[in-house]
Order: sequence, then C-alpha cells, then structure tokens
Amino acid sequence: MNNSYLVTQSNDLIEARHNNPLTAREQKIVLTMVSMIEPSDSDFKHYRISIREFTEMLGLEGRTKYTEIKQIAKQLMSKTIEIPLGDGDWLLANWVSSAKYLKGEGVIDLSFSPDLKPYMLQLKNQFTSYRLSNVLSLNSTYSIRLYELMKKWQHLGRWECSVVELKGKMGVEEGQYKQYGHFKSRVLKTSVDEVNDKTDLYIIYKEIKKGRSVNKIEFIIRHAPEKEIHVPRLEEERETAKESSVTDEMRARLNELAEGYQFDATFFAQLHQGASLIWKDDAEKELELLIRYVNEEKTVKNPLGFIKSKITSAWEIHEAGGRITFADLQPVKERWAGREEKLPDWFTSKDEPQEIPKSNPKLEEEKAEILKKLAQKKGSQF
Repeated sequence: MNNSYLVTQSNDLIEARHNNPLTAREQKIVLTMVSMIEPSDSDFKHYRISIREFTEMLGLEGRTKYTEIKQIAKQLMSKTIEIPLGDGDWLLANWVSSAKYLKGEGVIDLSFSPDLKPYMLQLKNQFTSYRLSNVLSLNSTYSIRLYELMKKWQHLGRWECSVVELKGKMGVEEGQYKQYGHFKSRVLKTSVDEVNDKTDLYIIYKEIKKGRSVNKIEFIIRHAPEKEIHVPRLEEERETAKESSVTDEMRARLNELAEGYQFDATFFAQLHQGASLIWKDDAEKELELLIRYVNEEKTVKNPLGFIKSKITSAWEIHEAGGRITFADLQPVKERWAGREEKLPDWFTSKDEPQEIPKSNPKLEEEKAEILKKLAQKKGSQF
C-alpha cells in the first residue's frame, strides 16, 4: 500500500454527481484504491487490499466469510458515477471493473474502470489531495462526500452551492429528503458535525434564501490540522515518509492556488523550510497570503523570484527579533488613498530581485532598534 496514503483525484471527479451513490464502506474501499496510485503511473493496476485491512476498514467483526466479501465486491461493481463533460455531455462509468478474491493469499484484487483514467492518473492541475486517514474515520457516506467537496474548495476558504446541486453531489438519491428541513437535519447538519469532529477541517454553513425558501448554502472552510485523525497501524508503516508527505501535500494545495506558475519540489522545500522557521504552524497560511498577493498584483513579472525575495527579507527581520506577517499585504488597486503605510519598505515594494536585496538604511535602523531592546531586556534579567 502507498506509504504516503494520499488520495488524489481530478476536481471533475470530486464534483461529479452520484446518482447511484456508494455506501460509506464502498467509498472507503474506492478511496483506499485511489491512495495506492503513484504519481508516475500511466495506467491502472490491480490494487491489492489484504483481508485484514479490508475488515478493519469496513468495521467487520469476527471472521470474515467468503460470501460476505463476495457480496460487498458485487455491490461495489454495480455502483456508477456521472461525470459532466461540458456542453451537455456526460460520462456514466462504473467505479470498479473487476474484483478477485484470493483466499489462499488473504487478499482481494480490485481494478478501476478504464474510463476513469483521465480523472486519477498523472494529474498536473485541477486536482484535490487529502489524507486517507481522514475519510476512514467517517461513518456516513454523506460526510465523506462533504469532506471531499470541502477539500476541493479549501484553498478559497468558501464555497457556495444550490441545495439541488448539493444533494446530487453528496449522493442524495432522487426523491429523498424533498423538504429542505429533512435534508438539513438528516444530511447537512449531521455531515458537517461529523467532519468538524473527526477531520482536519472545520466548516460553518450559512443558508441563503430566495423568498421564504432556502435556495443556496454557503460554506466557510477552515483548516484544523490539530484535529486530523491518523490510523495508528498505518502511521507506524509510513513514519519515515511522513515529513516529505506533509510538504508534498502543502505544495499541491499551494500549486493549485498559484496562477501562471508552479513550485517544483526542490524550490518549494527551500521556501517551506524558511517559512516554517519564521512562522512555524502558520507557515502555510503566510505562504497562501503571499501567493494571493502575487496573483492579484499585476506589476509582479517573476512570481517565484518575488516570493523568494520576500521570504528572504522576512527571515532577516525574524533573525533580528522582529515579527512579520503578510496579512496586511494588499495589491495597489485595493489600497485607498490616504492609507498610512506602517509596514517596512521591503514588504510592499514591487521589485523582483533574484538575490537577497541590499541593505535598506531604514530597515537597518528598525533592526538595530529591535536588537537594542532585546539586549536591554536580557540585561535586566541578570
């Protein structure tokens, strides 16, 4: 099984309509298969899950019977997904094309439908990644679908969807929960509560009315890594890959946010190391704010060089004992005339140096003042 345990899917697959929805058990099987796909894979393989993992994943108790596994596999192969192709076209495909139970080896071999290749293999852009352990902790099929949708829109922090479309995306079968009150109490609220309680996301939803009826739902999405659920046995197996996996996940999220450029693994590793030393647990948030600024500030011609120079300058201030954040950094077009600029010059400059910028007299004075105060504070402790 893939040591990183990352689930990566095309956004079109995330947004697809589940007319014949998978159960929570079936979703966990499919997503475990997805986590076994390697980024370099050019074709699907037979994805092998041990019976021990199979029973743990599905919460089966006692000795799993051959007939029980066969029935689960048979039901899984009957489930379909409807993927919009644009201009009214759509693709209707089965999730799984074959299943083979090898009793002597204690495994079950599963294969994806070939039609799903464009949505799972060698994805370069417009995809969503998350830790498998988060969905394995969820008990409801609606919760799993909501989590995937929220992960897709997490980089924006919000998402708005009509109630009708939301039902289809979450796998509510046609004719179920026609009254909004029933959908809210039995699907929406319970799913939000479970995702908030068991995963690395925290979601708030707001109802948008048209007349007296609720027409749309707006979701506010926040990352809460301290709540992320890990499967103990899997954690032991992937401990050596944990650090690089977390960095790769962050790079994938930030690359999706970046417009017109991408961070390769080596370059991002350097940025991440510096940002983590400066901002610790807030490193991703600060990098995201800087990327959003670069996306909107049209005077930036070399985004990667610009980002690197700003983090380099932030490191200088951090070493001098200062505190820097990108929270107030705004593009020129959004600044109102008369705003009092309180940030250092380096923070809002539009130049794009490729190397560490030369010393700024004003900045040096600020550093000297900070160091002087620190020296006085240390001296008073003795």
